[in-house]
Amino acid sequence: MKKISLIEPDTMERVISICRQYTPLDEASQKALAGIITLREYRKNEHVFEQDQFCGDLFVVVRGAYRLFHKTTQKEHTTWLGYDDHIISSLHCLLFNTPAKESMHILEDSIIGVIPYNLLLSLSRQYAALDKLNRTIMSTFIMEMQENLFATRFMEAADRYHYFTQKQPEVLQHIPLTYLASFLGITKESLSRIRSGLRTRDNSYGLNNSYLRTAS
Repeated sequence: MKKISLIEPDTMERVISICRQYTPLDEASQKALAGIITLREYRKNEHVFEQDQFCGDLFVVVRGAYRLFHKTTQKEHTTWLGYDDHIISSLHCLLFNTPAKESMHILEDSIIGVIPYNLLLSLSRQYAALDKLNRTIMSTFIMEMQENLFATRFMEAADRYHYFTQKQPEVLQHIPLTYLASFLGITKESLSRIRSGLRTRDNSYGLNNSYLRTAS
């Protein structure tokens, strides 16, 4: 039985709209950007790119959910989680021209706009707005990685859970708890206990933590 396409007539406009959340784009820049974007649909459990392979694209997630994970001989470690309106890629590939350290695993049927990074760089030399878009996306990647590092290194497990779900409140609608626990660096059982305990606390839990105040 043929699957119905997930791509809708306004999908390209939605991809451009997500990019415009990073920086304003004039009409000429939007048209040039749309000219290099390919719309793709991915089904649950497919991989967009895989560890140890090269990936030279940016992925604009219009609808769906995904995780990045690094696989060792013993287990998989979820390193990032995302869903609608996210832009993601492998920084190792884009910035250092080396194979990806992670795989991108689709968690629910997804629509993604694919931007070849080399073409974006070429357009960045012609359009100031696209140059700023590229720099803002890269800066956002690095800032989010730094925030994640602080959260996983210096917060207690319950604070990590609260911080992440405050920043991404829809996460529990999209991400299986097994992957959320892996991302937070705890067991699924510990996550269940944390979630049960937080239900009895008020909404200000954890916000006295100075890092939470500055990063939220």
